[in-house]
Amino acid sequence: MARPRSITCAVRKAISATLTGGLVAMFSTAVFATEKAPRSSESQSPFTCHTLSVGGANGWEPISYVREDGQHTGLGIDILQDYAKHHNIRLKRHLDIPWTRTLQMLRKGELDVLTGAYFTNERDQSYFYSAPFANDDIMVFQHRERDFAVKDLNDLIGHRGARPQGGSYGEYIDQFAEQRLDMIFSPTGDRIFDVLLSGRVDYVMLGRFDGMTNLHRDKVVDQIKMIEPPIDRNEVYFLFSRQSPCMRHVKNINLHIEKLAQDGTLAKWTENHLIDLTSDSGS
Repeated sequence: MARPRSITCAVRKAISATLTGGLVAMFSTAVFATEKAPRSSESQSPFTCHTLSVGGANGWEPISYVREDGQHTGLGIDILQDYAKHHNIRLKRHLDIPWTRTLQMLRKGELDVLTGAYFTNERDQSYFYSAPFANDDIMVFQHRERDFAVKDLNDLIGHRGARPQGGSYGEYIDQFAEQRLDMIFSPTGDRIFDVLLSGRVDYVMLGRFDGMTNLHRDKVVDQIKMIEPPIDRNEVYFLFSRQSPCMRHVKNINLHIEKLAQDGTLAKWTENHLIDLTSDSGS
């Protein structure tokens, strides 16, 4: 049976523009990240990077996710695949590994790069960030029958919330949540809205596109709503292992991201993933 297209073409284009908007301007300030990329040891020439082992969050649409047919895909995968194709590098995808273990493998050099991550000072000490390739609004989702006004993080004080286990929403939200909010970390991932529907929590905190995908896939649009405005906006980066010989490609990957942002390719790829996700959201 044909699946309903619940997100119109105009809305998809607007979402795509939000996700990739402002990236061209970012590159004037991202030059620092490109220039400070440390060099690997002399024994690790750029040509030792024959395979790029990629990990990432499964279910962070449209950044990285696994389709119903088992394909590992997303905007982060698209960028790395396109770069690898032009540099004779094989891409190995591992989006089915739990997030906490993925970070451990990245630290040890068992993975070369993550398909997407927010910036934190703690991660910056252990891994190496690329230039940003997307933006992600952090949103609050509420049950329509138990909603309350939210304009910023202070409005969440006194309410119990949920967020995905093992992830970060950036330094600001992470520190505020630890110090002032009552939140549980849900291990259910794609079914995180279950704790909101059951009444265990008053709200769920998710990225805009991740949350919207869950709403349509779980068919709970009539029960759960997304609250505007966003409580924060985070840039999305690739996260490289400092043990990886492929880290010497970061500078060129940054330049590749800049090119894709300037010629509109990132926006086009993002819209394609939103079409894909809309097609998979119903039956």
